[in-house]
Amino acid sequence: MTKKRPRVGFHDFLNSKPLLHPFRHGLLETPFELVIDTPSNLAKRFASGDLDMALIPSIEYGRNIDAVIVPSACIASIGRVETVLLFSELAIEDIESVCVDIKSRTSVAMLEILLKEKYGKTPTMTPCEDDPATMLRSADAGLLIGDAAYNLDRKDYVVHDLGDLWYQHSGTPFVHAVLCAKKGKRWDTAISAIEEAKKLGKEHRALIAKQETANHDEAERLLDYLTKRIYYDLGDDEKEGLSRFLKSARKMKISERDNLEFY
Repeated sequence: MTKKRPRVGFHDFLNSKPLLHPFRHGLLETPFELVIDTPSNLAKRFASGDLDMALIPSIEYGRNIDAVIVPSACIASIGRVETVLLFSELAIEDIESVCVDIKSRTSVAMLEILLKEKYGKTPTMTPCEDDPATMLRSADAGLLIGDAAYNLDRKDYVVHDLGDLWYQHSGTPFVHAVLCAKKGKRWDTAISAIEEAKKLGKEHRALIAKQETANHDEAERLLDYLTKRIYYDLGDDEKEGLSRFLKSARKMKISERDNLEFY
């Protein structure tokens, strides 16, 4: 009987490309079926059983009681992250409504927690497409994630980096996404390959940045992001930040649990 190849889901925003690069460029054998989708869709497909493992928004771990965290890789940041931005023409204290990028889940939860705990506010959150002009026609502010946030023209807005706000508020890193499997399932070969991909991918970050753009200055900016803003190791500080986030989310009834269970 042929052993099942697990289906493993990743998004392909810039911040995950170091994890994907070795598989996509033949540096490593891929002992699983690689599935690419948006973070929110990965969470749905993992919860439904369509995916055996997936890099999912960290809030979705808190909403899925059957999930365990595979500590081999994550997407985390310490302070300013550049790719989770609240923007508006108003001061943050005056914001009563926010249009949120429909691809985001953890970022929306982080924003809700920060606005409640730091500013005592509970604005209306409305999902919409990631177009800044459209967002501000519909609400006081917009929340952008990923590449759309990274490419936002900031000169016309009051912009807040949520990674920076989180660090000021909690003193901990923020874990944006975690690699998860289902309780009781073993995918050791796939996980070993992902661990090796993380190691190789980090060594190729300069090449990845150059592959994203022909512009030298922009490539340097991307490399700065990949090396100084984003981290892939789920260490003790990251676990503390994740636990802090999930405790706040559970208190606000937007997470089912706040305990960390590991593979």
